[in-house]
Amino acid sequence: MTPLVDVMLVLLIIFIISAPLLRSGTKVTLPKAAVRESQPQRAVLVTIDRGGQAFVNGERVALGEIGGRVSTLVARAPELPVLIEGDTEAEYGKIVAVMDLVRQAGIQNVSLVLEPEGK
Repeated sequence: MTPLVDVMLVLLIIFIISAPLLRSGTKVTLPKAAVRESQPQRAVLVTIDRGGQAFVNGERVALGEIGGRVSTLVARAPELPVLIEGDTEAEYGKIVAVMDLVRQAGIQNVSLVLEPEGK
């Protein structure tokens, strides 16, 4: 019989390895930057793919609904920041529009997600 501690350690290792893979449901190529800030583990993630489609926590959302959807999620957990991932091929105007919609919803803790140079 395998001790329960061994089983729990194996499950913990599997979770640690798989958690970063589950963070984003939409594949985007992030812009690179020399300055690196750590990203929070829990956040409301808004993604703009190369086609200009918007996703909130992996769920496709119309551009006009982003503010309301993000506002609802942040109201449930006010400490969560909003992270915006914009594909390098996405229109810059769409990314700025999404950031503006989030700020108009009254959320000030908004950041852009960047990939560190060298990756």
